[in-house]
Amino acid sequence: MNATTSHFERFLTDGTDDVHYNLRLADGQIISIKAASCAATVDVYLPDEIATPDSDGWQGEDPWEAWLTAGDAPVDGRYFYEVPVADVRKLIEEHGGEHADQSNPTTHCFDQMVADGTGTGRRPMRRIRLADGTVIAIKADAGDGHADVYLPEGIEVPDSDAWEFEERELQLKRLNGDPLIGRLFYEVPEAHVRALIWKRGGEHADQGNFS
Repeated sequence: MNATTSHFERFLTDGTDDVHYNLRLADGQIISIKAASCAATVDVYLPDEIATPDSDGWQGEDPWEAWLTAGDAPVDGRYFYEVPVADVRKLIEEHGGEHADQSNPTTHCFDQMVADGTGTGRRPMRRIRLADGTVIAIKADAGDGHADVYLPEGIEVPDSDAWEFEERELQLKRLNGDPLIGRLFYEVPEAHVRALIWKRGGEHADQGNFS
């Protein structure tokens, strides 16, 4: 069975009214599409976690557009003009097709942590339960744009230089004193942490009762 691309096909038929529409892929990644009705090419924004496909169709990159449209937020991705429809469809299929849930994942807790900071003291890291049930921990200074991130073993580390500063000596512990098994990363740009949360479905509705 072919991976579904029904939302993308609708973008191609109806167009996107000269604005970008997010498209959530089956593996949780989110790309953005701008298309004119029945056009043979579309404009595509890819997050850094998606490698640029090895195809001539992706040669029209414009880093200035990504920078101009990012505002005060750090740029996390690459912008491509006039990518042939077939190349975009192939990219979607390589990521398993489109996700059944096209609503934007929530990152309210994380957004508040990076905006307000997580505080200092004996336990400066604060926990976030993700939609898939896994729990990460965040330490951030207000408005810094970066965060220290604890990932449990069940979360694969993204293949990106943003996650290169790993703490290998410090052992985190649960509130009851038991050791936590996982990895701690320093100074991860907030856009990359947000992309990881999005990829796992956003934040869980229940953010209480951590053990």
